[in-house]
Amino acid sequence: MAVFNLAQFLAQSASGVGVLGAVVGASGAAAKNIKDHRDGLVDTQSALYDTGKEGVGAGVATACSAVAAGAVGGGLMLSLGTALVAATAVKYAWDRGVEQVELQMRNADEADEILAQGVES
Repeated sequence: MAVFNLAQFLAQSASGVGVLGAVVGASGAAAKNIKDHRDGLVDTQSALYDTGKEGVGAGVATACSAVAAGAVGGGLMLSLGTALVAATAVKYAWDRGVEQVELQMRNADEADEILAQGVES
């Protein structure tokens, strides 16, 4: 019987490393959101949304850091430094982009409410 080693399988490609990063990122966000949900700080829908958003962002950042570290090559410290800088930059850009999308969605919802109130009047 062959043994399937998930970590070795995922480590064979940048996209696989990204999946592993997404699992780790979503797990961390889920742990935080479970506590916040139990404390009444977030509702279920918000907790699930945040967990997914953080997981995808961490996955994208991890995949990009793997590509960047592979492109630079070099020794262990150079590769780790490159991976850290790339992952930080990509996750920062991801978070700012998601914030902009959420802001536009919120503004669109508010505009819809204003229009609905105007139609009702």
